[in-house]
Amino acid sequence: MAKPSRAAVTGLLAGPASLAVAGMLVNGCNLLMNLIVARSLDSDAYGAVSVQVSIFLILSVAGNALLIGVVHHETSGTGESRREQWYWIRRLRGACGLGIAVATLAALVLSRPVAALMSYPHPVAIAEATIGAALWTLLCVERGLIQARGAYQRLAVNFVVEGFVRIGLVILFVVAGMGVNGAGLGIVIGVLVGSEHGRWAVNRTPRLPRLSASTAAGQNPPADSSLAAARELTAARELTAARELTAARELSVARESGRASASADQGQPAGVAVPLLLEDGLPPATGPIPVPIPAPRPSARQSVIADTTVALGALVPLALLQNMDVVIVGWLGSAGVGGYAAISTACKVPVFIGLAVANFLLPEAARRRKEGRPAGGTLAIALVFVVTPGLLLAAIGLVGAHWLIGLVFGAHLTDASGALWVLALSMTLLAVTLMFTTYLLGAGVRRVVAVLAVATVATAGALVSAGGGAMPTAVAALVTELVTAVAVGLLVVQLHHTDRQEAAARQAADVRRQATDGGFPAAV
Repeated sequence: MAKPSRAAVTGLLAGPASLAVAGMLVNGCNLLMNLIVARSLDSDAYGAVSVQVSIFLILSVAGNALLIGVVHHETSGTGESRREQWYWIRRLRGACGLGIAVATLAALVLSRPVAALMSYPHPVAIAEATIGAALWTLLCVERGLIQARGAYQRLAVNFVVEGFVRIGLVILFVVAGMGVNGAGLGIVIGVLVGSEHGRWAVNRTPRLPRLSASTAAGQNPPADSSLAAARELTAARELTAARELTAARELSVARESGRASASADQGQPAGVAVPLLLEDGLPPATGPIPVPIPAPRPSARQSVIADTTVALGALVPLALLQNMDVVIVGWLGSAGVGGYAAISTACKVPVFIGLAVANFLLPEAARRRKEGRPAGGTLAIALVFVVTPGLLLAAIGLVGAHWLIGLVFGAHLTDASGALWVLALSMTLLAVTLMFTTYLLGAGVRRVVAVLAVATVATAGALVSAGGGAMPTAVAALVTELVTAVAVGLLVVQLHHTDRQEAAARQAADVRRQATDGGFPAAV
């Protein structure tokens, strides 16, 4: 198999690198926002803002699940004409608009009863978080389309635009004296601006070249300078060239053995050999031609609703694994909840970077598997981008946790700083689990939903058993996240083992056919 070119390797690294940089920029600004807001509000108001953000993050999981469904549907290549390609997108945008209107009305009506039930003194903030999460679904539709089309640099710009506007407005409104409600208004406007920028980017980003006859003929790619598009076009041409070479070899053998006349007797033009097809209509693994990996179900039958439902079942446990430690510590009535919340916020760095890099891993894994190309390399690259900052943060926590927390959050929130390095390792493992889950969702593996559900229940029990102390809670989180990462990682190993078995079975079938036909490839 030919080695990948330097341009292909550069293109493969450019996507996750740009997204990781954008994630770090937004995360850095988010830490700055927490610093300013924490020093501008009293402890009760800052706690109310944290609750509002948590509500927004939990409700926004629905949009993140929808994003995965959009990526699956768009990478399946639905629709031949431009009108067909855009028809389902317009319908989905319209459905999201209707959902936003319904969610806004429900938020305005139910915010006060829900606030009373939660003993939360800011009902408007709950309504703002709900409306922001509803708008997030529209933003996720646009980001899913950008991902599926390989425009990772434009997606990184969208991260920065949405993050900077949202964070900047939250700081502006809070400093201006609008308090908790001002923070929620900043979230709503920031997400709205990000969705409009995403729509603008989608309208200027064509689909990636498909493995079609026009691509095989060597036509130029669409007017898109992204490295992803060039990479896909190169892979398509290499695949076509390999198939043509195989067809030429079969033609030569057929002519020498007199098979050309037999093909004519079967209705084929004399002198033309048709490449060998296996039972599923795919060519054998001859030379550099990859063996396409079958999806759990045909791409044509995939629906946005079905993919979104599966993704929701995986993302809800991940959201709980990310946020429930702070909730449980506060629920247990620990006096050190403020200090633990500070180190928990700092340790979310690898998770936030993982959420950004997942926007590269999901479409690349789905597209490469549909084309029969190995996707393990994309997973390895994604893991490097999330593990490195996590280990760096853990190292800083070992030697300078007190200084770091005091600098960012203030000296009054340094009580739990000794547990920073343990929690940093825990969140790094959670980021690894996120990468594994994203990869499995891209491959259409649904068993990960059950594994994450069991892991979430076990993690909740372990955190409650820790009693609310900072170090015991961090240790419990580390142990459970390690077990979860191993369990999900075993699903990835099993997936690769199944792929190798499928490839070996197909090649063995090809060998048997050649032996049956006297050592010559069969001609249909």
